[in-house]
Amino acid sequence: MDFHKRLIEEVEKQFGKKVAYQRDCKTLSEKVFDKTNEYISPATLRRLFGFLSTNSKPSRVTLDILSRYCELKDWQDFIDKQHIPSAQQNIYAHQIWLHLFAKCTEITEHSLRTIQIKSGIPFETTVRRNNLEHLLSHFLESGKTAFALIGPGGYGKSTLIANWYKFHLSNKNETIATCIISASKLEQFSYSDLNIDEWLWGQVGIDPLSYPKFYDEIKNLPGKVLFIFDALDEVSLHGIKQEKLLKGIHELASEFSKVANLKFIITSRTSTWKQLQGYITDQTIWMNIEPEAFNSDGANIPPLNYDEIQSVLDNTINKKNKFRILVFEMPPQQRNTIAYPFYLQLFINSYDPNHSKLLSDPYSIINFFIQKKITESVFSDEMFDILTTIANSFIKNGKTITKKELKRLYPIHLKTAGNYYDAYHEMVSFGIISEEKNYSSSLGYNTLIKTSDAKISSSIIAQELISKYDFSPSLIEFIANNYWENDSLDMLTGIIFNLAYNQKKISFLKQLIEKAGPSISSEIAQTLLFCAKRDISTVKELSAAILNNLHISNELFVTNPDLNESKGAFRKMLELIPPKNKLHKISVITNAYLNILSAETNRIDWQEIESIANNTNDLPPQHLAMLYSCILFLSEDKMVSKWQNKIVKCFSNIKDASSKAKFREVIIPLLLINKRFKPLNDLFSERLDVSAHQSALGNILETFNNVMNGQGFLLAKSHNRIMQDYSQLNPNRNHIGIAIGEVSRAISYFHESNLKAAHQCIRNAIELCGISGFRLPEIILMKLLGNTMIRMGEKEHGEKFIGYTEELIAQTGIYEFKSSLYYDI
Repeated sequence: MDFHKRLIEEVEKQFGKKVAYQRDCKTLSEKVFDKTNEYISPATLRRLFGFLSTNSKPSRVTLDILSRYCELKDWQDFIDKQHIPSAQQNIYAHQIWLHLFAKCTEITEHSLRTIQIKSGIPFETTVRRNNLEHLLSHFLESGKTAFALIGPGGYGKSTLIANWYKFHLSNKNETIATCIISASKLEQFSYSDLNIDEWLWGQVGIDPLSYPKFYDEIKNLPGKVLFIFDALDEVSLHGIKQEKLLKGIHELASEFSKVANLKFIITSRTSTWKQLQGYITDQTIWMNIEPEAFNSDGANIPPLNYDEIQSVLDNTINKKNKFRILVFEMPPQQRNTIAYPFYLQLFINSYDPNHSKLLSDPYSIINFFIQKKITESVFSDEMFDILTTIANSFIKNGKTITKKELKRLYPIHLKTAGNYYDAYHEMVSFGIISEEKNYSSSLGYNTLIKTSDAKISSSIIAQELISKYDFSPSLIEFIANNYWENDSLDMLTGIIFNLAYNQKKISFLKQLIEKAGPSISSEIAQTLLFCAKRDISTVKELSAAILNNLHISNELFVTNPDLNESKGAFRKMLELIPPKNKLHKISVITNAYLNILSAETNRIDWQEIESIANNTNDLPPQHLAMLYSCILFLSEDKMVSKWQNKIVKCFSNIKDASSKAKFREVIIPLLLINKRFKPLNDLFSERLDVSAHQSALGNILETFNNVMNGQGFLLAKSHNRIMQDYSQLNPNRNHIGIAIGEVSRAISYFHESNLKAAHQCIRNAIELCGISGFRLPEIILMKLLGNTMIRMGEKEHGEKFIGYTEELIAQTGIYEFKSSLYYDI
């Protein structure tokens, strides 16, 4: 039944004659206003009555006004009053479902091809993320309406959706009509005069206004309808249009919440999600948006875990290499870096076994990728021209360049005009740049050109500046003058520092360190740590400059020390601090603390520790806790009570929550392994979630204690949460937290008789302790797991673990502490 036609007939009855001429539309407009006090323009009426051509159907607002003109409440009331044969009513839901399923499948298949092309590596080599797929499937069965997947660009959101659809929602599942739509199409809604649900149904070829009680019919469908808006951040709207879109998404969630079988998912970068959050007034209908679901990257999905990384490596590099790359043989820093899918993609695309050590941190991977794919390309000059233009447009002006603008500068569309055409299309195929269709009312449809990641843009800019200014004072001056208040300053400085370090530009590095203020000191300190792990010799030449810059030296040794290794680059950096430097006490305490964890107590200068203990006024909280922990661990039995009380009193005198959190954090490893620390458990009775790191660490410890006290198994959601917590931990001191979390998961898996998963978690924990050189935590964790395995019937494996702990005790020479070690060792 054509309800639009029926309404026109009713309007003409009210009007008193047929609308036969355009001038009648002006008269009708006046009559409608007189009766309803609502205005419809003559132009709108001319389109409705066929005097003006149009591709769109009348809006809900227009239909409501005309219905009221016909003395009805609104358009829905008009439809309800129509006589519809019962036979016709029975087939509506069936017709809608058949049409929906076919159209949704068609749109989704097109979207999947786009996602697969942009995946950076062959899509069939990507990994399925089973925990997250399980969470998405749980959403479909839940009472929630909307679900958000949030994370930085390159975090694998679109790939996750594509794999989930492929294995769970494709044609073999005929109870879910899934429509994956590029969110950029939502711009069309912002420029329309439709309600968002009308616009959305129109995308799948359905006019809800043509059905009586449309949403009642939807309730009768034989399955669910799922809309997925992929990459909300790629919508380039501003002002009122952006506000309309963000409000529209909330309104859609509210409208869908009235119908159990309508759901939608959005994927977005963190910045766009934060804007949308302001418009969501009812969070109860959303899933996966609670604050604790987000990690330090601003993502509510975890980075890749070790098994997922290994799967991708086996599908790509290991198929070509003579020797198999094993994730557990990689340095921890490298493993943490490539857990971010974007860096894993770059790592794979630029891997060279002769230069694998260069691919250890984010900046090195980006720089090596650019060198291999761009600098060494036969089209390198043309590529740099194109990339520099794109990057400068975005970084300096905050605008994404259009393909039309790029064509005016370079003949990227002409095969016969030099190498720009080949250079451009080669970069598209590598995933270095991408094209996005866009619509605006002023420009119509156009194509936007973007680099695949802001880090690539910053690296391109860095290399352009270096080619222009070399590693000279002019380069530092140019950055200060042009990028000082730019969001890309940290990233740009880190990349330039990394490149200069690799080329041993000592003079330039000294100048950069000397002039670095507080705004970039954290970035330089972290980059310096990355570089030192590859080559410590250059640090020695820079040590004086580092120690003279209070911002950088404080960041390195006081605020954010690298406590992940008992040996290694950071320990060697500590040794560069001379006795007369005010940071010398800090270095002595940190060294002693790391020696305790590595069970090398013979390396501790006990007299120097006692001397420092007599003057602790200027010590930061975490170093004060390190100091007292070392003394308590090494004290004679008769002095134990004194130092336990000292630690408790010191903690109670700290007023600042952040300082309290830092103080007690360094006690955690010893709390787990030494009976002398067990009375200090009370220090952890209060949650101090002053940062994402502290909150995640608190969750991991709480889970560990629950598992140890036999309070039940971990559900799949809890395993996912723990792995999410790993990504929130500070990367300079996350190894202990991850090891404890993996032990918790292993014990839970043992109780579920999932031995394969349990053994994997054991390997993760032991491997991490081994790499870090944390012998004492390794001993206790292995003993714990050995006893658990014996209780669960894995006697042979359990006894091997316990035997190995005895060997470690013998190797470390800690027999004198054996009686005080925790958990019955």
